[in-house]
Amino acid sequence: MKLTRDQIDQLKKLISYKGYPEIDVQYEILDHVACKVEALLDENSKLGLDDAFRKVHSSFGIFGFSTLEESYKKAIEKRIRKSYWQELTLLLKSFRIFYPILLGLLIYQATLFLNDPQAWVLFLAGFLILGTSIFVIRYWKSHQAYKSYASYIGSTHIFQIINLGTLCAVYSYQFVYKNTEDTSLLFTYLFKGAIILVLIWYSLSLFILPRLLEKSIAETQKLKTLYET
Repeated sequence: MKLTRDQIDQLKKLISYKGYPEIDVQYEILDHVACKVEALLDENSKLGLDDAFRKVHSSFGIFGFSTLEESYKKAIEKRIRKSYWQELTLLLKSFRIFYPILLGLLIYQATLFLNDPQAWVLFLAGFLILGTSIFVIRYWKSHQAYKSYASYIGSTHIFQIINLGTLCAVYSYQFVYKNTEDTSLLFTYLFKGAIILVLIWYSLSLFILPRLLEKSIAETQKLKTLYET
């Protein structure tokens, strides 16, 4: 038998009750569940939808639908990681590389103007914090609109980059700019070097993160349009 719209909605609720709140994950699981439920209902017309669902859920073993969820989310994460490196490569090979170069030159000139060799750390950290704030404000509305989709939430790698970059920007004042410890100490040298590398890496990433998030939003919007119709 062909499931009705009401039955499909009921199956989505049952999937949600099993601990899968993301809408696209529910549909991904539903693709695997609906046919099996239909087959069970065809075999036994007296079987209720809830009972058929429980039987199908049991057939997936002790992990239930978690293997389907994990596979779906891993595919999203892989796609986003691939997009990140593609965008970074495009940045380094295109004319847009002049934007971070120009930023570096401006920071260098400002450092010379202040006659403070370490001032570049403050300027770079200030740019990163300001850029991050603008980024978050700009996409906050989209975040609220799509946060119930794994396709969008899979962009957590983007937010992990933001968190790491912002933390290093905040701590750079204390551990790089104001640090007067003997830099000949290996740990001190490596720690300061790591913060500086993260600052440079994040400054490059900030030029491509909006493009990555726009891609994620576009993919999620396609899913949302598909599921709503």
